[in-house]
Amino acid sequence: MTAAVAFLFASASCALSPALAFQVNSSAIGSNSARSSITIAASQPTPLTTVASSTTATTAGDASTDESYLYVPSERDEHYQGNIAKYLLDLDDVGATLDFCGGMMFHLVLSDKLKSHLQTISSNNNNNQPVIHPATQPLMNRTPDYQKSAAADNISIFHGRELRKIPTANGGMGFVLQLSYADPSGAASPIDVSHVAGKGADTAWSGKALDPQGWSSEEISTYDGWRGDSFRQWRKGSMYEAEGFDSFSTEFGKEAFGLNHRFFLHLDDRERMWLSAEDGCEGTPSEGRSLMGKLGGILFGK
Repeated sequence: MTAAVAFLFASASCALSPALAFQVNSSAIGSNSARSSITIAASQPTPLTTVASSTTATTAGDASTDESYLYVPSERDEHYQGNIAKYLLDLDDVGATLDFCGGMMFHLVLSDKLKSHLQTISSNNNNNQPVIHPATQPLMNRTPDYQKSAAADNISIFHGRELRKIPTANGGMGFVLQLSYADPSGAASPIDVSHVAGKGADTAWSGKALDPQGWSSEEISTYDGWRGDSFRQWRKGSMYEAEGFDSFSTEFGKEAFGLNHRFFLHLDDRERMWLSAEDGCEGTPSEGRSLMGKLGGILFGK
C-alpha cells in the first residue's frame, strides 16, 4: 500500500509539472504559423492498407489478446501494413487509452469529421496516410520544417485537445485526448492585422474552423501550444459552446474543461507509437489500466 501511495503521489507530481505532463491552471479556465507546407518525415519507419476489418468496441481496460496488434509493435506492423489511418480508427473504435507520464490514462476520441476523413484514406490507401515519425524525431520541434503556428494537415500534424473531468472516459481518471479535423487548405501567412496568431508564433495560419467538434476560429487564432499550460487559455463547456462546439457538454459532460494542442505521431527505440503534444507531453496505447489508473478508479469511483 505504501508503494502504491508513493507511486500515486509521484504520478500526481508528474501531472503538475509543465515539463512532463499537461498542467492545469484553474484560474485561467474560461477567462478571457504556420509552415508553407508541412513535410512528411524524411526518414519514415517500417510502415505500419490493412489486412483486417473493424474491431469490436470494448473498454481499454478489457482489451483482449485478439487485439494485441494494437499494442505490440511487430503485430501492429504485420496487421496494418502501412495503413496508419486504419490503426487510428481501430484505437478509437475499441476505446483505447493512452498512457501519459507513466499512468495518466487518456481515452482517445476522434471527432466525427476526422473519422470520416480517415475512413476515406484507409479505404483508398493513398498518399494522405498519417505519418508516424521515426524515433530520431521524438519532439515536434525536431520534425522537418517545424514552425510555431496553428498549422495542421491531418497527416504529419493534428489538431487536438486534452479534456478533463469526463465521467464516461475509459481509464478511470476522467481524461480524454480528442483529435479533430484541420483545414487542409490552410497556408502560412505573415502575422499582421488581418492574420493574427498566438503569442510567440512564427507565422499565422489561414486555415478555417471546418470541424463542428474541432478547433474554433478563436482556438486557431490564439493557439500557443509551445508555451507552458499555466500561461494558456483553458476552456469550460460554456466557452466551447459559445465558440461553436454546440454539443460539447452533451458529449463530454457539464463539468468538462480542456486545452487545445497540436499533436504528432512518432516511434521510440522499441518501435512503440507515441501520440505527442507540441509541448512534449505524450502517451502510448495501453493494453489496460495501469496501477495509477486503478488507484484513480478507486479515488473517482470508477
